[in-house]
Amino acid sequence: MHTRSTLPPGPEEPPFLQAMRFGRDPYAYLEDCVRRYGDVFTLRLPGDPPRVVSSDPAIVRQIFALKPDDYAQGQQSFPMNIGESSLLFLDGDRHHRDRQLMMPHLHGERLRTYATSMCTSTDRVVDCWEPGEQLAIHSELQDITLDVILRCVFGAEDDRRAARIRGPLLTWLNGAMTPALFMASALLNANRVRSLLDGAVRRRLAGGPVPRRPLLPWEKWGAAKAEVLEYLREDVERCRREGAAGRSDVLALLAEARYEDGALMDVAHVQDELVTLLVGGHETTANTLTWALYHVLSRPEVLAEIRAERERVFSDNPFDPARAGELVYLDACIKEAMRITPIAPAVGRHLKRPMRIREYDIPSDTIVWACIALAHRRADTWGDPARFRPERFLAPGSAPTNHFFPFGGGRRTCLGMAFAGVEMRIVLARILERVELRVPAGANAQAEIRGITITPSRELSVSVVRRLPSRSS
Repeated sequence: MHTRSTLPPGPEEPPFLQAMRFGRDPYAYLEDCVRRYGDVFTLRLPGDPPRVVSSDPAIVRQIFALKPDDYAQGQQSFPMNIGESSLLFLDGDRHHRDRQLMMPHLHGERLRTYATSMCTSTDRVVDCWEPGEQLAIHSELQDITLDVILRCVFGAEDDRRAARIRGPLLTWLNGAMTPALFMASALLNANRVRSLLDGAVRRRLAGGPVPRRPLLPWEKWGAAKAEVLEYLREDVERCRREGAAGRSDVLALLAEARYEDGALMDVAHVQDELVTLLVGGHETTANTLTWALYHVLSRPEVLAEIRAERERVFSDNPFDPARAGELVYLDACIKEAMRITPIAPAVGRHLKRPMRIREYDIPSDTIVWACIALAHRRADTWGDPARFRPERFLAPGSAPTNHFFPFGGGRRTCLGMAFAGVEMRIVLARILERVELRVPAGANAQAEIRGITITPSRELSVSVVRRLPSRSS
């Protein structure tokens, strides 16, 4: 018997209005949808297939259990021009092959080689903070995470090389991550926006003439990304020509890494994967750290326990970034920040085959969304979910992957999860032991969409109260 395809109910506003409400306050909009339609509903955003959204742990498990042949990530809506060979867009065997090649460089013992650089990058920024100063904290944390990427991923350890690439990177990222990009995607379709940006990059790489009048925004961003790609191409080719002895950065390792058949990754493919690591490791990590600082600084008892743990682990000894994993309460604070204010709204799968969810027969060419923002706030899972309580994560097995998945889940869990975890522990620990910061009374970190992530509103600032006694060796 033939079963008719059905979709759960959802908002009936025009897709553009749904996108605008979602972009203005994503957490509030999704929670409003749950109140109106239940915990399985359908969103319709401009130019995209319908999105079936759920936070039910059983449905989340069902989505993560989909086989590679069941969905096509290459079709997903994504406005940033990170490169068509990015792991984010690869499917099936190509995805598995590249993931296996890249994983060793972002996990395990390799991370210990990056710890000192992560600490140094933090200190470079914190050294400039003066008592009485008001900090645009998101911007300051972006400076730290960009420096980490430049040194650990791109291998730009000396200041001259870092300075060459920093300007173009910021020009491209600040354009590609702007809320205006989300607005354009809502109007034009995310993949059309990405194609527009890619076209600007291709024209510049092909040596097209530079307009005499001021560049249109996407042309300016395209020129900046082209400069980034040229830098990466030169360095990858240098590593292959001269060898990468003495270097431990991801660029050098990928330049020389070989697939099982002995083949090297194509240079353009290496460029796309490095740009993906940049986007995943810069903006998203800065956003999570901003949320974490906001929550911690708003709760004196939490901050006091972080400092007490520092004393238990290191006593009067200098901070050792290689031992940051011993700061289990601090790690719980980061996890709780990712629970209560996740920076990704959902994990999506673009269906190639129909799927049954409860009583609904979901047709192919539908996006199913395992909704992080809602799963992390379910009262039946977390209890008092609006309250920031790091101790939730101190008990073994406290966060099953179908309840807590800030880095995605299933076969496509974020490749940089371990790298980001180490970095966030080091950065947050080092900031909190070097300076006393304060969130102004009444400050509210309003959530908004910036590019592809949920970030606190850019107006959020913190004040530097004083420097704390140095324990440097």
